[in-house]
Amino acid sequence: MLPKDNLFSRLQHLDQAGSTERQAARRKRQQQSSGEILQTFLAYKLDHAAEKMALGIAIGDPLSLLHEPTNQWDPNAVKVFWQEQWIGYLPKDMAALVAAEVPEAAIGLDAVVTGLTTTSRRDAFRLQISIPIPKASRRLRALGVTSAFAWDFDRTSGADKLRLVVNCTETAFRELQELLAASYDVSKCGYSYYPSQDGRHYPWYLSLTDSTGKAPEDQTKVEQLIRSLFGVPSESSRVRERQDRLKELEDKQEDINKRLDTSRAEERRLRREYDFNKAAWELRTEKAQAQGEQAIELAENVEGELQQELDLKDQELQLALAENNSLEDQLEQITTELDALKLQVEFLEQVGPGGSINDQGYTPWRGTDDEANSDELNARLISSLRGLAGSERLKPRQCLELVSDQLCPGNLLVLDSAWSAAEQARGFEHSGQLFQLLWTLATEFRKQKLAGAPDLVAGRVFGVNSYAPRESSTIERNAQAKRERTFSYNGKTTEMWQHLKIGAKDSENRTIRIHFCWDSDLGQVVIGHCGRHLFNPNH
Repeated sequence: MLPKDNLFSRLQHLDQAGSTERQAARRKRQQQSSGEILQTFLAYKLDHAAEKMALGIAIGDPLSLLHEPTNQWDPNAVKVFWQEQWIGYLPKDMAALVAAEVPEAAIGLDAVVTGLTTTSRRDAFRLQISIPIPKASRRLRALGVTSAFAWDFDRTSGADKLRLVVNCTETAFRELQELLAASYDVSKCGYSYYPSQDGRHYPWYLSLTDSTGKAPEDQTKVEQLIRSLFGVPSESSRVRERQDRLKELEDKQEDINKRLDTSRAEERRLRREYDFNKAAWELRTEKAQAQGEQAIELAENVEGELQQELDLKDQELQLALAENNSLEDQLEQITTELDALKLQVEFLEQVGPGGSINDQGYTPWRGTDDEANSDELNARLISSLRGLAGSERLKPRQCLELVSDQLCPGNLLVLDSAWSAAEQARGFEHSGQLFQLLWTLATEFRKQKLAGAPDLVAGRVFGVNSYAPRESSTIERNAQAKRERTFSYNGKTTEMWQHLKIGAKDSENRTIRIHFCWDSDLGQVVIGHCGRHLFNPNH
């Protein structure tokens, strides 16, 4: 075994001459990985240090780390190899960290020798190791294995010195050292091999003393000085700030909880009030619904009774209308028979006892003069034609053709709309009355108009119930009714309000309307419509 004095000399020589090699090893370490770097060491007693030194280990030499899970003493043990020769184990705490958080250790993890030094008491030899980690896990970053700047006051500080532990790059550490050296005496600095407080890993340390050789009394000034350059508080300050912030958040949470309790109490009160009101509203709703159902049932009963009564009244009305129509038919038949009887009486009066009989076996009727004989003959002829039209059930178009074309040509101007309406009213039953009105319109009414009589005076030739000079104001104000009663002929448009009427029902078989006007220029009665009852807004 080499003497201790020789060993110390060699170690001192290595420490003084190894700066160049150390810088080269650091450059190699930086080139190997852009991730994080974990700093640790191998410790040997001086009795074994000579044996390791004899191997020729130098700063910058590559190392290989391998997890040994089958180790009987520690399943987290990590072996260290130099040139495939086992030279020791990582410290227990560091080995547990590497085995758990660095999966590459299971197959072989590269490392590098970054320093050879002794302890401050010269009782042990240490081999400094840097382990590049490609990607640090969350736990490694939480423990300080990161290149970000972090520092704290070490727990080993005392009255004689203030010890700082730092996690940063070597360049930043040198800048920090120069900054503090301007105000304090940096008695010691370098790698920190001992586990630091709170489980964090700080690879660098600094020991500060003031001008009296003791630890600075005001640590706040030291922290302000470091923060002025790096802007990073100590971890102790961060912890205190977190605790203060946590206390503030707890106070706010407590206040929020109190307000929440108050809000919940108010919510429960409102909920009870709502439930009470809801029950009352539901009860009132049920009552209102029941009353509504009763009202609906009552209304339905009343509606049913009214509908029954209305049906009865409607039946009575239909019976009355039917009876009225029957009476009108009877009246018309009696009137026709009366006219025929009058003609027969006149005929018998004309014949008398001394009347002569012609070759056909009857005595011809003779008036007082030729004009009277002609009028009487016309009356008898028209009566006969009316009876013929009624008995033969002529269609309205046939009645129009008979009067306008055969009996009174040139007296009437029948428009196409009138012919079309008459064709559609082919089922009209009272053709005798229609013939009589058309004949009167073409003869007596025209004669009155040629004499200059107004419509109301000329219309008396039709009797009381068959002629109307105008429509009601309701009909004349209605747009559709006005449109249906407006007709065009010879380049002009005329509203034909005056009309002749037969029947008062909507039935086309018993009701017909003849709308016409007098054209003084033509000397003709213009018929625009002869057919169904036109639109009436009251129906």
